[in-house]
Amino acid sequence: MTGVSGCGSEEELPVPKESQIVGLWKNPGGDWIDFKKDGTGTISPGAQLQLNSLVKESETEELCMFSWRVDTVPAGGSKWVSLTFKEGQCGSSKLGSSGLNYYYGDPSGELLLANPVDSPDPGEVYSLSSAT
Repeated sequence: MTGVSGCGSEEELPVPKESQIVGLWKNPGGDWIDFKKDGTGTISPGAQLQLNSLVKESETEELCMFSWRVDTVPAGGSKWVSLTFKEGQCGSSKLGSSGLNYYYGDPSGELLLANPVDSPDPGEVYSLSSAT
């Protein structure tokens, strides 16, 4: 990966436009996050677990809805894709507001999304699906 948002990386990454985020994102394990043009979306149970390790499998929902936007990381500075879950939904007492950092694959330059950690697990990195 050529860099990461949200972590004060050495190089400045171009902030993706919201239009670049719209679509179905999948990771190698089959988990998915679907970002709609209207600023809403749905997330699979496996992706719910990846967003917050405090969420138990029994608290996930088949289709968990959220709202999203490209926003500033709460800790300040850089941008990320912010996800907001309604209270009482999908273990949202734990999910609440979450987010995904954006990356650019090396050497492809492909836009990728992953949990805001220094070294995301390759199995938990999401790429935009070519399926419509």
